[in-house]
Amino acid sequence: MSDQTIDRSRLPIRRPPFQGVLERTLGGSQPDWNFVAPIPAPEGAPNVLLVLTDDAGFGNPSGFGGPISTPTLERLAADGLSYNRFHTTALCSPTRAALMTGRNHHAVGFGMVGEFAGPFPGYSAMLPKDCQPFPKTLQGNGYSTACFGKWHLTPDHMQGTGGPFDRWPNAVGFDYFWGFLGGESGQFDPVIIENNKAIGVPAEDDFYFPDAMADKTIEWLHGVRAHGSDRPWFAYFATGCSHAPHQVPSEWSDKYKGAFDQGWDKLREETFARQKQLGVVPADAELTPRPDAMPAWDSLNETQQRVYARQMEVYAGYSENADWNIGRVIDAIDEMGELENTLVIYIWGDNGASLEGTLSGTFNEWTTMNGLPLTDEQQLQLVLKWGGLEAWGTELMAPHYSAAWAWAGDCPFQWGKQVASHLGGTRDPMVVHWPKRIHEQGGLRSQFTHVTDIGPTILEAAGIPQATHIDGVEQQPMHGTSFAYSLDDASAAERHTQQYFEILGNRGMYKDGWWLAWMMPRIPWKVDPETLKQFAPGVWDPESDPVELYYLPDDFTQTNNLAEQHSDKVQELKELFWQEAEQNNVLPLLGGLTTFFGMTPPMSTQTQFTYYGDVQNVASGMIPRIYNHSYTISAELEIPEGGAEGVIVAEADHLGGFSLFVQDGKLKHTYSFVGVQEFKQESETRLPSGSVRVRMEFAADAPKPATGGEVTLYVNDEPVGGGRMEHTTPVRFTAYAGMDIGRDNGMPVDRSYADKSPFAFTGKVKKVVFDINPHLTEEHEEELHEHAHQALAAHAINA
Repeated sequence: MSDQTIDRSRLPIRRPPFQGVLERTLGGSQPDWNFVAPIPAPEGAPNVLLVLTDDAGFGNPSGFGGPISTPTLERLAADGLSYNRFHTTALCSPTRAALMTGRNHHAVGFGMVGEFAGPFPGYSAMLPKDCQPFPKTLQGNGYSTACFGKWHLTPDHMQGTGGPFDRWPNAVGFDYFWGFLGGESGQFDPVIIENNKAIGVPAEDDFYFPDAMADKTIEWLHGVRAHGSDRPWFAYFATGCSHAPHQVPSEWSDKYKGAFDQGWDKLREETFARQKQLGVVPADAELTPRPDAMPAWDSLNETQQRVYARQMEVYAGYSENADWNIGRVIDAIDEMGELENTLVIYIWGDNGASLEGTLSGTFNEWTTMNGLPLTDEQQLQLVLKWGGLEAWGTELMAPHYSAAWAWAGDCPFQWGKQVASHLGGTRDPMVVHWPKRIHEQGGLRSQFTHVTDIGPTILEAAGIPQATHIDGVEQQPMHGTSFAYSLDDASAAERHTQQYFEILGNRGMYKDGWWLAWMMPRIPWKVDPETLKQFAPGVWDPESDPVELYYLPDDFTQTNNLAEQHSDKVQELKELFWQEAEQNNVLPLLGGLTTFFGMTPPMSTQTQFTYYGDVQNVASGMIPRIYNHSYTISAELEIPEGGAEGVIVAEADHLGGFSLFVQDGKLKHTYSFVGVQEFKQESETRLPSGSVRVRMEFAADAPKPATGGEVTLYVNDEPVGGGRMEHTTPVRFTAYAGMDIGRDNGMPVDRSYADKSPFAFTGKVKKVVFDINPHLTEEHEEELHEHAHQALAAHAINA
């Protein structure tokens, strides 16, 4: 089939007409072998490897002057091009939505993270059918496609393996998927999804997700070549690193021992000097000052400095390992003889480095997500409780470093993740490598580029037009602009000349070199009710927020605020922002936090949830909503003569979760309040054999966030034990660990059975039933509903 006869813009491509001859028998009939051939990609179309890391700053990698060794990034840059004015949206899901679709994030429903869908078009977390991701176009035009690692574009309530699957990777352009659907994952105990099936937690003792991710990618590449020697491929390699939890084997973090003892202020100065030497920052650029909200390193005592230095050592080792694994994939492509015609786009970060660890950093990031304030001294005691500084970065903690390290990692810019008004939140390094096309080795490109430009660039490189129709649905045009023009010409005029930015009320407007910065007066890690109530409907006037104006051709780092000198330009860009906001579904601002302000969805009529004994890996966002109110967990068991032991039902792990289990013949219940406190109850007597009914009943003090309450354990409807839980988790136990029936996969909730993990039940669990409304009045039910959604809003800000 001639390429000229194929309409590649309407997918799926129609089968070609038969060009042979048909007679009544084979005698005289003439075959047409093109009729049975698959749709070919355009001749000479390159392979494409798209790499995206997570929560990583402009000033982190050594290839852009940072302290973290990134030999793969440097190697690709030396033979390719570095882009020092590439921009993301400033938040995880929004950047990925813009990356995959080539369209602005609000326009495709991702003004907020996928875990928190809202009731407005720009915040629905539902990719529209008329804005299909560009891999769908590649797939329909002869490419083999695969996605590895972090997805984060499937709404929380659609991550169950019962479907629907229309917003899972396989449905939107990927032949193969291996990774995780949510916003983060443990590196030692991930819940792996393969295509549309939950594989669960790997059983290998030495399993490490980033290493396995590279293994799976290489395995897939080899398989593609084994079965289709001429077919080009597209691989999207999206690491969970450097998002929390910061976990890495000690041989990586120990390489950086002592490397950060000088502190974040001095590190930033050192990074800035190297950036100028490399040329990724202009020689006349100025270093932005430390925000007043962050302490000077010299103001800290010796213990604080030691703790903080270790935090950064782990983050650096974690990040270097990610680059090393990317290098393994590059080496495999090279060994296959295909690197010459492989377009590699390596983006270091889906936003700036994350400020969400608060100033102290935390042993468990979910203390922050659940709004639990902890002092430096409390954090230190909890670090000691879970193994000390040497355990920071192991599976015993889910750590996040101090916001001040993130600020240093975003050098030379202001702020970081979430802050779409400033370059620290939006600007990340990008390297492009394509030996067949790029002839200038080690070049620098400074045209304004944006994450929406990636899809159009890849399609142009492949010789494939943007799809006008997919599966019968007319497609919206992409908003991005291909930057393929810049591959050959460093001085070419930039073509992406206008772009709005908005995340959580932080706004930016770029046009022809001018940048309007409109930061909401909220420090990114402040999510307490006292802070947020000033942004309630009728209280917050976004027009009253301080405004800054920068001319980036003369001010690379946003140092010189020109708002007072150019009030006319300020007004022009303000008006332009509101126009863009209307056109792209940005409105209403803070639309991703609607439930916090009382806009709650209708109550579910389902209050009981039944799970049979072979159910495993229930997604953490899909467990029954047991938070902030009374509930019961009951189970029907078969216990053999001589007794049984093991887990009946468990969710998450020792850093937050619950387990109902049998040990030493007794019914036991352990509840971990984000690793800060553990509440344990057990029956006074041993369980009988035969058919046995057990129940754990939690009677909340009141339907409110983090409520305490009384636990009673029952065997065959008779109370056998109990105790008090002073606090319960208000928002969520975890972002990734699943719920299991009859076992406790991954890290155990109760460390007393860690040596027997997964501590499978040796009798039979017939079924487990959750009742989330066992005794509540209708009035309490409505009060609970409002409180629960308010608590969730605090999580959404940091997700």
